[in-house]
Amino acid sequence: MKRLLVGYRAQDLFVKGRRGAKRPSPLLEGDVTCHVLDIYHRHAIEKTHHVKAICSAHLPEGPWDEIYFKTGSKIMSGELALDLLQEVSRLAGGNLKPPQFHLEFDGKERDRNALLEKVLDDPDRVRSFSAKWRASVPGCPPIELTSFPGCFCHRRPDDGGLALAEVVSRELASRGDSGRKLKLLDMGCGCGLVGFLVASAVKNIDLVMVDSHSRAIEATTLNSKNLGLPAEAILSDNGTPARMDGSFDVFVGNPPYYSDYRIAEVFLDTAVRSLRTGGLCYTVVKNDAGLRPLQERYFPVVEVIRRRGYCVLKSVKTA
Repeated sequence: MKRLLVGYRAQDLFVKGRRGAKRPSPLLEGDVTCHVLDIYHRHAIEKTHHVKAICSAHLPEGPWDEIYFKTGSKIMSGELALDLLQEVSRLAGGNLKPPQFHLEFDGKERDRNALLEKVLDDPDRVRSFSAKWRASVPGCPPIELTSFPGCFCHRRPDDGGLALAEVVSRELASRGDSGRKLKLLDMGCGCGLVGFLVASAVKNIDLVMVDSHSRAIEATTLNSKNLGLPAEAILSDNGTPARMDGSFDVFVGNPPYYSDYRIAEVFLDTAVRSLRTGGLCYTVVKNDAGLRPLQERYFPVVEVIRRRGYCVLKSVKTA
């Protein structure tokens, strides 16, 4: 019996026993594959439960005897849930009923039923949730980017990312070293907004784009091709590989700030490792009160540049 679990995280795969003790869920018994969209969750599942986990932008083909899908408004967006449910329906041959299919929905029953009905009412209809939109930096024509459900700021440019791209583009253009090719690392790249905007404004740049989300990497790869801006896209939850240490001139990052800035620390640790001496680190945040002290632990000087109501924090690697 081959079972596919979709949308489950490591903490979801425990059940509580007597006195609150946790034990692995019965879902993990047998020939089980867990599918996740974020490489961080794959690593957590493999470490915690020692079962096979796949991180990819789309569901693995199978064949599957059983498919379990966990979703809800607090787990993923409605667009992403419906997109994945369409893929599940295709893999299940349109049979969204037990014993082949099981939907674990964290939310109201009417919302669960509404999600299922959108596929069951017209099983042959396949909706596309990709989005195309434009963005630009001052003095440059707009570029068109594609994003997918699951990408950060799907369907629109992020204001913090725009602020970061505008500051970095302006500063690099004013350096006067356009004859030398610069190497730029965009960490947490999403669909590539910041890196591609900078590359469209400042010529002669090599791009490396990193994100932990498989659909972000899918979008970045597509946008690189469509824009004619070559970029190496890396799926990683731990920055760049060691072979790239000390090889970048510029680091840009728009890190998330939940989890007590632990993810921001991964960004800054990567910046220190990846930049050559004299390299520039730029991060962006709405309010610098939390991120600035953290960045000062990695770089001796942090300059705050205000743009679009955001704070772009600039540092230089001195050694």
